[in-house]
Amino acid sequence: MNRDELYRIWKIEKSESALQKIPQSFYSDVSRLLNDAKASCEATIHDRTQKSISEKEFKILRRLSMEIAKTRMKKIVDAVSFRQDVASGLLAQEETEFAKQLAIHIGDYCRFIDGLVQTNSVSQEEVSSESVEAKLEVVRFLSDFPAIIGVDLRTYGPFRAEDIATLPSENASALISQGVVKQVRFSERITPAA
Repeated sequence: MNRDELYRIWKIEKSESALQKIPQSFYSDVSRLLNDAKASCEATIHDRTQKSISEKEFKILRRLSMEIAKTRMKKIVDAVSFRQDVASGLLAQEETEFAKQLAIHIGDYCRFIDGLVQTNSVSQEEVSSESVEAKLEVVRFLSDFPAIIGVDLRTYGPFRAEDIATLPSENASALISQGVVKQVRFSERITPAA
């Protein structure tokens, strides 16, 4: 791992909405790169110019590393929250265990909620169609997106760029905030009487 490779990974990870493939040894490689950069700072004690350059490079490498880790963590959490499979081939060694444990905890919590809802549930006929419609939003997908499990536990998708879909409001809001979809607003057109 060198700074150019780290920058390339950072740039791709920040520009793509989907989780990108990284080497299994990514975090240990980054740790080694940061340790080398720090050692370079310490080795240039007597040359102020070189020390300043080394310190700036170390700060940039550290910032890129943190942004990659945080971006990837958010993507993993979002995917697991939407009950999407996270391909282990995309993950670094440390992320694999994180995604696995997260999926277990979210699955346990969803089962808890399902059990809670089932014990206090209202029959489907008692739910008015107006209240169901009020909880849905129409959205347009800006890019291809895999299938998701909605808060209503129904599967939606997969979607292609420019697809129009009706999703539960909570799912739509999450996707809007991620920049995956835009809300579609309808306006009535009144035609003049002839």
